[in-house]
Amino acid sequence: MGRIAAIDYGLKRIGLAVSDASRRLALPVGMVPGGKKAIQNIQSALPLKEIGLIVIGLPLEMSGKKGAMASMVEEFAHLLEEALHIPVQLLDERLSTKLAHVKLKELHLNRKAREKKLDMIAATLLLQTYLDQRSSQST
Repeated sequence: MGRIAAIDYGLKRIGLAVSDASRRLALPVGMVPGGKKAIQNIQSALPLKEIGLIVIGLPLEMSGKKGAMASMVEEFAHLLEEALHIPVQLLDERLSTKLAHVKLKELHLNRKAREKKLDMIAATLLLQTYLDQRSSQST
């Protein structure tokens, strides 16, 4: 079945995480530039032969409605699935970036250092939430 990868999509930066082989633990991979070469950058950074599913955070508004960014993420998810031939699933990520900010502040990093890690941590938190939900549903 393979590992699960997570993407925190942004126009400038994309955070990446991947699960361990047992699909229990989310591990940060890093960040890659967004933009026109986003899919190529993701292909270079992830161990695609080991990945059976990709989850992408869907940035819904707090009301649950889709905004402009959510529509862009849906389009990106479709393009990514076509390019990589790996199933893609969208997950509500309304608070993952906020939680990533909190976690990074706990590490007492300066603002610049937090910015460099934010998207990667958001992807890791998103993936860990997904893995935990799957685990609790199967027990």
